[in-house]
Amino acid sequence: MTKSELHDFLTLNFDLVVDSVERGGGRTYFLKQVDWRPASTTRVLRVEYNHETVKQIRLCVSSDNNNSVFAPQPWRLSELSNLVGNEIRSLINRRENV
Repeated sequence: MTKSELHDFLTLNFDLVVDSVERGGGRTYFLKQVDWRPASTTRVLRVEYNHETVKQIRLCVSSDNNNSVFAPQPWRLSELSNLVGNEIRSLINRRENV
């Protein structure tokens, strides 16, 4: 899966957005709006790239400060759809319970 294919999949199917000022070998995906503040963050995924190739996908909601949770490879769109949907539901539940 290429960087462009994954980006289109995430933005078109899940209403995820990226921080336009973020630079480097990856992108962080947020639900509807960019909010980095820990108490109200909208972070869902962090995708690392090597040029056009996706290296890893970190599930931000499932991860914590000490442990990162990564989407298992190989990445199939049906499996990613379930993982991303679960991350979004967890984020919404977390925000409702604060």
